Amino acid sequence: MIRLLYFSTANADVDAAQVNEIAAVSAQANAQRDVTGALAYNGRNFCQVLEGEDAVVRNLIAKIEQDPRHSGFKIIDKKSVDHRHFAEWSMKLVSDLDFSTVINAMNA
Repeated sequence: MIRLLYFSTANADVDAAQVNEIAAVSAQANAQRDVTGALAYNGRNFCQVLEGEDAVVRNLIAKIEQDPRHSGFKIIDKKSVDHRHFAEWSMKLVSDLDFSTVINAMNA
């Protein structure tokens, strides 16, 4: 299993309602994929951590990277893990402007 963290910049027309929709759709799809994680949005940037089987997460990342609602996609960190930090969340939406909840998961 891997845990992967990425950062990107939202397009100017992305608003809070769209971010809520992204989280809701992702939660449903991730549950089917057995992927867990959290998404943070500060009004300009996305920071997301995903956890799951290596091939599943990598395929999902390839899809996310192509999403036209953001740019500047950059994988910040990835590592093999033996447990999930966000085991209870198929997609947790973090409302804080501070990305520390998501970033600190890489040290869990």
